[in-house]
Amino acid sequence: MTTRTSTVAFSGIDCLDIDVQVQVAAGLPAFTLVGPFTPVWGCSHD
Repeated sequence: MTTRTSTVAFSGIDCLDIDVQVQVAAGLPAFTLVGPFTPVWGCSHD
């Protein structure tokens, strides 16, 4: 099952559009981050 939702994030006076897509399936728990990240998010692991 795949679900998609949209939200916003505020960075100072800027407003950023955020698109979140989630797929739920049987198996081991895991997550994957995809997209342009700041250095803080660049060190995330599965």
